[in-house]
This record gives sequence, C-alpha cells and structure tokens, in this order.
Amino acid sequence: MDNLEKHQKETAKKRRSFVQARAIIQRGREAGIPERYIRVHKSEVQANLCNSFHNAKAYADQIYSQPQTLFKKPFIIIDGGDPDSRKLVGCAILFRMIACDKHGLLYDCGQLASEFQTINYNGEDRNSLVRRIKNQQILFINEFHPRKFNVHLPDSANFFDQLLSYRSDYLKPTIITFSSPLESRVTNMGNAIKDDRCGTYLSMISHADLKDNNKFLRIRVKWAIE
Repeated sequence: MDNLEKHQKETAKKRRSFVQARAIIQRGREAGIPERYIRVHKSEVQANLCNSFHNAKAYADQIYSQPQTLFKKPFIIIDGGDPDSRKLVGCAILFRMIACDKHGLLYDCGQLASEFQTINYNGEDRNSLVRRIKNQQILFINEFHPRKFNVHLPDSANFFDQLLSYRSDYLKPTIITFSSPLESRVTNMGNAIKDDRCGTYLSMISHADLKDNNKFLRIRVKWAIE
C-alpha cells in the first residue's frame, strides 16, 4: 500500500509538472516568441554573452536560477552581437520571466513605431494600443534603431514616451535590444542618441553605459570574432 501511494504521488507530481510546463510554453507562444527560441538552454545563452563586459556565467545563472530578480529593473538592455544572437538572449529572458507565472509580449520596434504613426491600425487606434501594451506584465521591444523613426513625424516618439514612462513608473519590466552597440565609457561608439527624435526615454536608455542608473540591467552579446 505504501509503494502504491508513493507511486500515485509521484505520478500526480509528474502530471502537474507536465501541465505547468505546457502552460508556460503556451504563454511563450502567445507572447510571440518564435518556436526556435522557446526553451533555449542556459548553456546557449551563456555562450552568447560577452564575458569581457560582464560575468557571462553569473548572468546566465541569474536568468535561469533566479529569474525573479529580473523584475527589479524596469529596463533590461541588450546590445552587441548580431540580430539573431540578440533575439535569442532576449527571448530566453522573456521566456524565463514568463515562467514566473507571468504573461508577456514581443514586439518588433519598427512595427511598433509604424503602428504609433498610423491613426488606426487593424481597427485599433493609437491610444488603445498604448493602453494595451503599457499594461503588459513583460514587454520585449526587439531591434531598436533611430532609423526606424521619422524625424518629421514625431507621433511615434511621443507614444513611446507615454509607453516607457508608464512602465518605468509602475516597474513593469521592458526588454529592449539595440541594433547598434551602445556608447561606452571605455570605447566611444558614438551611438547614444543626442536628441529627442525617438523620444526622451529611448534617448536616456541609449546612454545606459555612460552613467550608473539602477533602472537598467545591462547585457552585452558577444560578437562572432570574440
């Protein structure tokens, strides 16, 4: 009887774990994470992090063993590498945060900037779009670059400021990947935004490496030659 009861408990535990894993995967898919980036292994994330910028192992351990700590910063900033490696790391972080019983959303920066520039997109006006996105528990804005903003059409910048200021105020984490390396204290890459063409918040975030700021968790992806 004891063996039977133990077997039943183990079976029930496995079933609960399976149901939970399926629910997390489903939330990942609903967030827009591509199938190839669902359940990325920790070793793959660690291999893509720049060890000369930070401790790659410690960062990978934090992402996978202590994902709750990722909610302490309003902005998780990723640069370096190439588009695929940045997206892999960003999606891995988003998925690990979703696993903390949360929901998230992945949005391409160019698409979002375009939608903010369009008065009505697929039946949704811009104010409704901002309200919907700003309340996402986790938001991943992929591949930010100033070229995706039209300096003569400032609406996108204004809506990004509304979105990011709200998320910062209410400590809703936003993951942002940058197409160009951020400006650094050591090497002046010249990519920090010096004007407000993309909004005040994106300009501030682009200076993340130039000043200490407890709003940012900085992650750098390594280049292929490293």
